Amino acid sequence: MPIINFTIRSQDLDFKDDNLSDTRIARKTIRFERSFKMKYLKLLHIFHNINNVNMGSNSAQNANTIIFCKISFLNGNNAVYYETIDGVVKEHNGLICLGETVKNEHETTFKDCYKVLHDGQETLYLNQPFTVEFFKLDAVDAAVDNELLAIYNSTDSHTIQPVSINEFRGTMDSAGQFISFTFEYTEDYKK
Repeated sequence: MPIINFTIRSQDLDFKDDNLSDTRIARKTIRFERSFKMKYLKLLHIFHNINNVNMGSNSAQNANTIIFCKISFLNGNNAVYYETIDGVVKEHNGLICLGETVKNEHETTFKDCYKVLHDGQETLYLNQPFTVEFFKLDAVDAAVDNELLAIYNSTDSHTIQPVSINEFRGTMDSAGQFISFTFEYTEDYKK
């Protein structure tokens, strides 16, 4: 099957101002050179160097950060993957789990995913630019404050929050952070 590859570098995010404390969501718009009409799409591999030091406000939170992405041409119905336990499992609101953040700076993580993102029941058209947005699993500290305690109890101590541009950029002295995606697909040549 043919392969689609793209990489999102911290220097290439959509917002290009010099605000080093930018809290807007890390987002990248992807434009392919041609249109695709797909009947099958699978996410094969992810390769990234996003450092956990940049991803949270305390060391316990950093060490447990899981990152996710939302690809705009997918929705909650077709962002699914297949497990041997009880058949098909749908992911939360179309978010795709990218795995844990990297524990040490200047290291990289390679992850085999093999997640079927589009199973051919309907044709998937990629003929417009699409966006990729990033999220993280945030630990919530229990507190005596009633509001925080209610959040802690209702979320089982974790919530999914956007990754900010500043978090995705990484530290000033680093070469930048990146995520690389490898997909395989089957094109639908029917008229």
